[in-house]
Amino acid sequence: PASYSVRSMLSLAELRRSVRLLEPLVVGRRVQRFVQTDDDTLVLELYGWDDEAGEGNKTWLVLSTDRELGRMALNAEAPTAPPWPPEFAAFLKARMHRARLTGIRIVNDDRMAALLIEGKEGAFELLLCLMGPRSNAYLTDLDGKLLGAMRALSSTRSELSIGDAWVNPSKPEGTGEGEDRWAEVSDADYLSTVGEHYAGLEAKREFDQLHHRLSQALKKELDFAKRRTDKIEKDLEDAKDAREKKRHGELLKQVMNTVDSGDTHVMARDYETGEEVKIELDPKLTAAENLEKYFKRYHKGLVGTNMLGQQLEITKSHSQDLTDLQTELQTINEIGSLRAFAAKPIMVELCDKHCPKEQPKRPPKKTPTKKDVPGRMMPRRYKTSDGLEVWVGKSDAGNDYLTTKLAGGNDWFFHVEGYPGSHTVLRTGGRKDPPQESVLEAAELCVHFSKMKDASRVDVHVVPIKNVHKPKGAKPGLVHVSQGKSIGLRRDPKRLDKIMNARIKE
Repeated sequence: PASYSVRSMLSLAELRRSVRLLEPLVVGRRVQRFVQTDDDTLVLELYGWDDEAGEGNKTWLVLSTDRELGRMALNAEAPTAPPWPPEFAAFLKARMHRARLTGIRIVNDDRMAALLIEGKEGAFELLLCLMGPRSNAYLTDLDGKLLGAMRALSSTRSELSIGDAWVNPSKPEGTGEGEDRWAEVSDADYLSTVGEHYAGLEAKREFDQLHHRLSQALKKELDFAKRRTDKIEKDLEDAKDAREKKRHGELLKQVMNTVDSGDTHVMARDYETGEEVKIELDPKLTAAENLEKYFKRYHKGLVGTNMLGQQLEITKSHSQDLTDLQTELQTINEIGSLRAFAAKPIMVELCDKHCPKEQPKRPPKKTPTKKDVPGRMMPRRYKTSDGLEVWVGKSDAGNDYLTTKLAGGNDWFFHVEGYPGSHTVLRTGGRKDPPQESVLEAAELCVHFSKMKDASRVDVHVVPIKNVHKPKGAKPGLVHVSQGKSIGLRRDPKRLDKIMNARIKE
């Protein structure tokens, strides 16, 4: 059974053994996806043939740089991808789309493992370096140039720079292999045991963090309910004055004939108590108007008292519900039950109100460079007469990358109706009405890089990128568009020459 005591990341002995056992299971498989689930965890979805099962299947290889849970291990199930890929995962996808994992090794006899991945763009090494709080994952080419890093270099290896040569970290003298906590576990069970161990630690961490968040949400809401209860009870106490206003009104009735214009008060005897009562008057009002004022304040207070009473009942009932939820929460000791508890509508509402999660931010769109995007994905770039850029895809894969990854929602997408051609995008800079000449120049490029390049008049469909969608499972380069408008373009060779000569050099 797995031990769930919190202990540091894999030792060199454990990493070395894991790499040896992983090699026959992952080498030769195709990398289908790079999923970066958080700042410290990258999962490679690998597809290949399983001799034992007699069919193809998927394997999920986890590279974690977490200071407590750092490891290279297999995952039992597919990871949940974030709404949009973090920068490092997107970078890997662009460089190694459907590449193949061809090797795995220990580097520098240290807690570093390298995955050799080969694809159309060349061969790369994905390095996992387990260095406590300075752990990181890096991508290098086979010339040893550092291409990217999952975590910031400033907090892990500040002496390195993207684009410079990779340098192995210095290894302290006397550093040994470390302990293999699962030395007694057979090779057949080793990877699953390690996976279960870390899955247990992650579940415990998730449990603790989620339990704390739920507890805080309930506590803050209970504190809020108590403050509201106290305020309502004070308002109710103040509203009791309404009965006194009625009493003064009834007494004023008895002495109306004694009130003179300009009086500030009048005395009346309460025959139930026998006391003389001083009744304050507004000297600007007549006796009848003062009487009406007292009864208006009485009725207003009476309505307020009834409403406050209802509010107090609702608030106390809400407080009891919260107390019951607190009691239920204290009885939960398993992550599945805690997730179900957290999914209750009331808990979702309270967590969003009191303990909102920081929403992941979409990385900003930027002008692509060869450093960011591999050559086959890099669009041709042209500058219009108005200074806007037009991007034109070079291949089916490049078309997809341009339209679904690089272009922004308000950019304009151009295509020749009914004919295949390169995806063409006018970068609008966020404006909804780009200059007419820029639109015509983009349309000229769209037609030029299509099957209708020799036509003298062509209908070009124009639509915002946000109305362009890639159907699930569609072949590369195929997209669906909705709405938009058509431009009946009368070809202008001079305009085409002008924009073709305005290509931006890479």
